[in-house]
Amino acid sequence: MGTSHVCWDSLESNQLKLHSLPLKAPRTSLLHDSVESEFFVIDGDSLMIEHVEDSTFRHGQNLHLFYLVERFLADLTNKGAKYVIVFFKDAESMWSNNFYLLSLRMALILHLQNNTEVPVFSDFTNCFSSKWQDFLHENYPYFIMISDQAYHLANNKDVCTYMLDVFIYHTLGNEINVVLTSGMCSDVRRVYGYHVTSKSSGVGQKKLERAYKAIVSTLSKHFMNESIGDDQKHRRNMQEEVKQDLSQLQCLLPDGSDIRRLVCVVSCSVTLKCFMNTLKTTETSQIENAKTGTSNVEKDQVLSFEEAKDLCRLYCVHVALLIHLPLTERAQKTTGFEWSKPLSHFLELVSSNTTWKTHFHHHKHCEYQRLWDTVSKLASGCDIGKAFPLQATTRNILQENDHSMLLLERCYISANCCFSNTRMMTSLARGKEFDERVHWHSSKKLSDDFDRTKSSTMEKSNDPEVRKQMLRNYQKLVRFHRLYGSTLEGNITKNIVTTEQGIVAPKKQSSNPKKKADIIAEENIKKKQEKEDLKLRDQWNLISRNITKEIFENFDYGVKKLDEFLKKCSGDTVKLIAEMDVLDSCFILWVDHCQTTETAKRNNKMAVEVLKRIQNIMDKYEKMLEKNQLKQISAYLKELGLNNLAQTIPDFDQATKKNSCEVGVESARFQLTYMGPYLIREERSDPDPRITHFIPDTWQRELLDAVDNNESAVIVAPTSSGKTYASYYCMEKVLKDSDDGVLVYVAPTKALVNQVIATVYNRFNKALPDGMVVCGVFTRDYRQDALNSQILITVPQCLEILMLAPQRQAWVKKIRYVIFDEVHCLGGEIGAEVWEHLLVMIRCPFLALSATIGNPEDLAQWLQSVKHYWEKAEKALQNPVKFVGSKRKQMKMPKDQRSYKVRLVTYGERYNDLEKYVCDFQTDGVDFASYHPCAALTLQHIEKYGFPSDLALSPPESLRLYDTMVQIWPAWPRAQEFCPERYKLFKDKIVIKKGDVRKYEAELKREFLNWIKNGQKEQVAEVLNKLKPKKNRISDKNMVTHFPLMVDSLRKMDRLPALFFSFLIKISRQAVEMLFRLGFARVVTATGSLALGINMPCKTVVFLDDSVFLDALQYRQMSGRAGRRGLDVIGNVLFYNIPMPKVQRLLKASVPTLKGQFPINVSLVLRLMLLVAMADDKMDAQAKTLSLLQHSLLYYNQPKNQVVLKLYFLFCTQFLVQEGFLDQEGTPHGFAGLVTHLHYHEPANFVFVSFLVKGLFHKIYAPRFSEEVMETLVLILANLFGRIYLPSCSTEEGWAKFHQSKVFLDDLPQEFADAVDEYNQSIQETFGCFLLSASKQADMLEECQLPLSRITGEGTLVADMTTPGKHPTNAVSPFARLSGITNMDLFQTYHIALRTIDINSSNIPLLGLKKYDSQGRKMPLNAYALDFYKHGSLKALMNDNMLHLGDAYVILNDFRLVLNSIRTSLKELCDNKEDHVVLAFEQLNESYYQKFEKIKS
Repeated sequence: MGTSHVCWDSLESNQLKLHSLPLKAPRTSLLHDSVESEFFVIDGDSLMIEHVEDSTFRHGQNLHLFYLVERFLADLTNKGAKYVIVFFKDAESMWSNNFYLLSLRMALILHLQNNTEVPVFSDFTNCFSSKWQDFLHENYPYFIMISDQAYHLANNKDVCTYMLDVFIYHTLGNEINVVLTSGMCSDVRRVYGYHVTSKSSGVGQKKLERAYKAIVSTLSKHFMNESIGDDQKHRRNMQEEVKQDLSQLQCLLPDGSDIRRLVCVVSCSVTLKCFMNTLKTTETSQIENAKTGTSNVEKDQVLSFEEAKDLCRLYCVHVALLIHLPLTERAQKTTGFEWSKPLSHFLELVSSNTTWKTHFHHHKHCEYQRLWDTVSKLASGCDIGKAFPLQATTRNILQENDHSMLLLERCYISANCCFSNTRMMTSLARGKEFDERVHWHSSKKLSDDFDRTKSSTMEKSNDPEVRKQMLRNYQKLVRFHRLYGSTLEGNITKNIVTTEQGIVAPKKQSSNPKKKADIIAEENIKKKQEKEDLKLRDQWNLISRNITKEIFENFDYGVKKLDEFLKKCSGDTVKLIAEMDVLDSCFILWVDHCQTTETAKRNNKMAVEVLKRIQNIMDKYEKMLEKNQLKQISAYLKELGLNNLAQTIPDFDQATKKNSCEVGVESARFQLTYMGPYLIREERSDPDPRITHFIPDTWQRELLDAVDNNESAVIVAPTSSGKTYASYYCMEKVLKDSDDGVLVYVAPTKALVNQVIATVYNRFNKALPDGMVVCGVFTRDYRQDALNSQILITVPQCLEILMLAPQRQAWVKKIRYVIFDEVHCLGGEIGAEVWEHLLVMIRCPFLALSATIGNPEDLAQWLQSVKHYWEKAEKALQNPVKFVGSKRKQMKMPKDQRSYKVRLVTYGERYNDLEKYVCDFQTDGVDFASYHPCAALTLQHIEKYGFPSDLALSPPESLRLYDTMVQIWPAWPRAQEFCPERYKLFKDKIVIKKGDVRKYEAELKREFLNWIKNGQKEQVAEVLNKLKPKKNRISDKNMVTHFPLMVDSLRKMDRLPALFFSFLIKISRQAVEMLFRLGFARVVTATGSLALGINMPCKTVVFLDDSVFLDALQYRQMSGRAGRRGLDVIGNVLFYNIPMPKVQRLLKASVPTLKGQFPINVSLVLRLMLLVAMADDKMDAQAKTLSLLQHSLLYYNQPKNQVVLKLYFLFCTQFLVQEGFLDQEGTPHGFAGLVTHLHYHEPANFVFVSFLVKGLFHKIYAPRFSEEVMETLVLILANLFGRIYLPSCSTEEGWAKFHQSKVFLDDLPQEFADAVDEYNQSIQETFGCFLLSASKQADMLEECQLPLSRITGEGTLVADMTTPGKHPTNAVSPFARLSGITNMDLFQTYHIALRTIDINSSNIPLLGLKKYDSQGRKMPLNAYALDFYKHGSLKALMNDNMLHLGDAYVILNDFRLVLNSIRTSLKELCDNKEDHVVLAFEQLNESYYQKFEKIKS
């Protein structure tokens, strides 16, 4: 160890103390909705550390370890993660003192490389090697998973931990984020971990490399120093002995044997021979020491040769047992014993030859005898004795383990707790009424969440002045909404008149011959039109000179004036004249430009305008053109050098000459290169009587048809495509149909709620009965006219409150339509299950809108199954059975015209193309390098996935792809076929339409795929590489200085207004939105909250910097703001400081698929039972409840898992009855109302009620509610409702520096902690039985497969793994059974449960008081709620408590809402208004509210 200390001292001399550097590691979701965009790396040794340290893993059960590793990796893979695993060669030194783990590491590497498809790299020397640096540069992983702590038995643990620290800081220094492997957890859809951003590093790479070399040197010398005896000599002797024994075995066992027997006999033979030599050397040295009097070794501390033989006999017995015993017989509970110390030295010698750890069981006589006889023959030079007796000596080979008393007490679950055939709930209810001495009435009916939400209107009053003030306030609000809405769409308010019969269908035209009166009427209309045309022609003659003058002076303004005239003009004749006049003006401008500008410096903008006008004329007015006009157009085309187009016009002048105004490009290439944004689209020209201000496309008409037919529809179309218009048409229909019908618009964010409200006020005006209004709003923060409006704008959580409130069911029945905007939130991280609840509970039709759903067919099919259920259910509801005496009589109810069909409407093309650019900062300014979408692809990606479905090319990008293909493969056989001038849809066409280019793009992509199929893979790779831009990423320090340069460049290129997305700022949204839309603000920097459907039309979207929140889904939503239809001809997307590999992943990642969440929890079951018990319409409430339980998206078409869900519901009900929240009839009572008010925070809501029931809050009462009492209350509530865990390493000295906050939350007071333990015991009893019952639905054949490699043992192995043993193991994984895990350990960790029943630890409502990582380190709770109460600083929470600004605001608001809900509930439950607990919570709520309002303002 002396050498080790010397090296460690030299390492310290580098003055680099990594743990003294502050790091912040907030917990975040690692895999987002489109995880393909997030490629990451897993450090293999950290992966092994994490699972070797697993509390369930027992050394020697290697198969269990492989299972743990594969289960972790399979979970990532099933969630769509893209990752690689890296084992560094230098990292072997961390395991060098443990030959077992070192060999296990190599076995794990080989297993993953050979048996799985996971890329595993083991050829990198260390993180400083040039190969590793090249790998990082080429792939740029978003983060690397690394452990912050070495294995607890590692060689010199502190130094090994230091090695991992160096890796962490080196990674951060390379601007790559780090995720700590400790403390990671997952649920059905997400994986959560502690994320350290690359901005946290401040260590020089040279210092790190010097420190790393010192670490490797230390570990290497330590390994050499710890080797047994004279290292080189012993190694050579052992190698020679092994060779001799193996050669002897070829004679002794000519038929061969298995590896287990060979390792056993060779290990025993070589070990005994080497140990005998060691003893002889030791005896010689002891004799010499005895002569000098320096011997201090006691006899009991030395292992004799006879005792060594006993150990080898036991090892042979162990191997014999392994050969014959089934797996279930091998697994035993861990004992409290370990090897005695003298034997441990000998075992080190054994472990250097074999990886098998010894265990003790009953022996098999014959097998053992054969093994020992073989050992005797190999070790013929040693007298090793006979096989029996097994132990010839009297030494105790085991000693009591001092640590055995530290084992945590486990929860024992009886195997006979499963359901029997008898009725489940018999005598389970326990009365839990609170002590009446404090005047509380637990069964008292509470107000609902709707009543408790702050109303923005004043209470009704008989005072005329008050009513007048209320009216003025309401009028101000309406004016503001209409002003806000006018910035969105202009002033388009429509007065709605109710038509009780609905919209009258237009009369079909009769096919009878026209009458004379009809003919005369038509002639009169024709004459009137001619007069109108003459009038318009005169009008044009008056203004044409002014417009022409404007065109010459300010071209854009003049064209704008022309377009305004053409929109108002109804006569095609006048339009043609105006178009021809402007064409003349444009050509004159082009000629002037050519005469004054050198050919090489010409700008083709005016030439584009000339051809654009020609195309417009030829497309719309070709049949109206006269010969002189055709001749003029032909001449212009000829002057432009587009002779092939001029030849298509009749009477073309064949004379050719060189013109000075030629564009110098062939016609098709010119159109693809310069005219992409202006290409004419195939649009319908027939008006739709339902729409007045534009002509809808075919897919939009299908939406209108669905609304007219009262059908449901799933609409998937790109942003800026016009899908939202169907929502407003639906609103108009509901408003026209009646005065009491309700439409609910569900938006994911409050920002979108505010925008929709303004749009509704701006669009619709209607005279309604007194007390009714057109539009209302309901969010968690406020409500306005929610239940007395015809259009309610809300968020999902608030609509769920209304749907499940028994007293709101009369209002719910008024709902005629529900619109779900951004329905892809159904697969989101927070609140996704609420979207699912609403979709399955609503009886009315719905519209579900989104731009980013990868599996719309699956979603529509699931929703159609829900509607089929409601079709059957409503037949029963409309015709219920009534008993008249003893006879059953069918009751007939009136039917409405509701449809149960769910249409799927998809449209895949944006109206405007998006062109991508990356910022390249040159010495002389800013350059925007075009980024071709195909540059994001790789050969492997195309081979595996093809082209992404939404990866569209603009016309210039299609042309560039073709040119690159020709350049890379000149001998391409089909090159001429795809040449733009010869392509069948382009050849000699004056008007190339957008649809033609789309077909060209599709055929070009198919041909590119054919290159791969036909073996031209090298050419494909070269094409993709040629398309990539060269861009240097700027550092974060230069971002601010370069930002003005970039904005100025955008201004010069006419690419403003621009929307800049970052994730680090906060803005006043509504005011900025209005200023931006009105054109007063040209540059806006915003967060991702503006991405979800917000109408912020702009020419350019800029992504400023990388972030954990920027994934492919966010990219699609944000980039959709660019190039809005009707405002811009093209959209621009600019990547400012985003790494190129990240850009590639954003573009090529597929649109996420919706998979659903686990749909229910205990609180929801209680809310459903409350609805069924208290609703007036019991059958309707039951139908909603059954629909929610039967239509889980996660378990759709999975019958076994649906059974598991039903079992879960039953056990939830059992728990509620057992705890007194339901009686045996299922009727809620007790504190059920209070629990449902806190349903957002399960299981904290149940624990809080248990505190109330036990009267614990009254015990902490102190006079005058001192600050200490208030802080104790916050401490208790923070342990329940503010549970955010920090990484275990955060408690280590120097990990982070705290200034204002305490950061680490103290434990609960002991009495409260005991109450939590009692609650957890009840949960374990109930849900332990659930896990046992659910295990019957598991697929045991799949359970016996390794999760990732899918390796299954032989038939006997599977039988062994599934055969019951002495202890019940039917609810745990067969692989976990190998380490002695049984049903008694079910709640020890979620790794041991059966994985095919899809139950996660988060589904069991336990409230763990303490949480530990895999290495046994405590993970503290974040004290943000208590810290904020003490200092009231949001900035301190960011700096000390490791919270993001937005997250801190949200969770503080949630905690405030919890306080308010508790305060209100307690006031309603308690008759004694002077009760100390009620007053204390009221004071606490007021104090917290005031602190929160300060940061809010």
